[in-house]
Amino acid sequence: MTNLEKSGFSAQRLENVSDYLQRLVDTRQTAGVGAYIARRGAEVYYKSFGFQDIENSIPMRNDSLYRIYSMTKTFTIVTAMTLYEKGLFKLHDPIAAFLPAFAGVQVARHDERGVLQIVKAKCPITFEHLFTMTSGIPYPGNDSYSARVFAELQAKTDMNTLTAVQAADMAARVPLCFHPGEHWMYGFSHDILGCLIEILSGKTLGEYMKEVIFEPLNLCDTGFYVPEEKQGRLTKVYGVTEQGLVQLKNLTEDHAATVPPLFEMGGAGLVSTLRDVGRYARMLLNKGSLEGTRVLSRKTIELIRQNHCLESQDVPRFGFSGMAGYGYGLGVRTMIDTSAAGLNGSFGEWAWDGMLGTWYCVDPVEDMIAVFMVQRHPGGNDDLPKRFAQTVYGAIND
Repeated sequence: MTNLEKSGFSAQRLENVSDYLQRLVDTRQTAGVGAYIARRGAEVYYKSFGFQDIENSIPMRNDSLYRIYSMTKTFTIVTAMTLYEKGLFKLHDPIAAFLPAFAGVQVARHDERGVLQIVKAKCPITFEHLFTMTSGIPYPGNDSYSARVFAELQAKTDMNTLTAVQAADMAARVPLCFHPGEHWMYGFSHDILGCLIEILSGKTLGEYMKEVIFEPLNLCDTGFYVPEEKQGRLTKVYGVTEQGLVQLKNLTEDHAATVPPLFEMGGAGLVSTLRDVGRYARMLLNKGSLEGTRVLSRKTIELIRQNHCLESQDVPRFGFSGMAGYGYGLGVRTMIDTSAAGLNGSFGEWAWDGMLGTWYCVDPVEDMIAVFMVQRHPGGNDDLPKRFAQTVYGAIND
């Protein structure tokens, strides 16, 4: 029996996947794209289209390197849960026990007249708040008073000289956007979690990830930097503009230096490949193990992927239109309503994506994983991966 026969996919209908990916290149929606699909333990699709470097006519390859940005978050979650399984923390433990700067955190709120007030948080930030993005810690930006404070602190600091603990201490100086646990908000939580991993493991985040994920799963091209000898495989990032695709040469956070950074960002810092993300996703699908190597227990994987957030926390809104129909687990989206999502997928499909359009899914119902990788800005996360998922599910033939 061939892999294709074992998988239950139709070879003819898989051509819809290829046609879609080629169309993205032909219509200049992206310079290059790659995809990896496996079902029932069989690898059935592993292809790349277009260019990793248009200017130098370097084609996209299956071993091209991608900045996966927020897909990093799921690696950080799994890494943290290896420490959870050792009993080094409980989900309801206050993080101030390990990061004292977070003792007595404050909240920025506006009264009924719109007057800003800084008040003491009703409860401490816990590990669970970090995992579920309900801590109230924002990303630096201009979306709120707290985000502006964070951005101002960053502007006064050379971020290249900060360690993870120093970055966490800076975040602790920012008033929260809301009382911990009251709402869901995408922010700096998983970067703080990465710092806690360093404290609990006694190693850098990259070193500990390598020990518990990269080496056991033979993820030979995943890390927080790109060594000199691999730089030739690094995919260029292209902006989608009215004038067409334009190479972006000065990314604010590139994550592709030739040496490890001092602050390895648990929320955004990894570079990886189709193969590596595919193997990682297969481990998650296989309830924490791959080819005889166990990273997490089945029960821990179940805890990660179940919906942890409440209606009162505004999870159905997320702030991302592509997240309609999803709840949120421990750092992962989890499908709770395929009708609301408008997808021909499955209840319980889960994983996450990245700022430049990288995306993957783990589907226990169909015993399938699928990976979609591009390097474009904006990433098109609300559109391109969903269309990819439609072609993948449409190719199932049993």
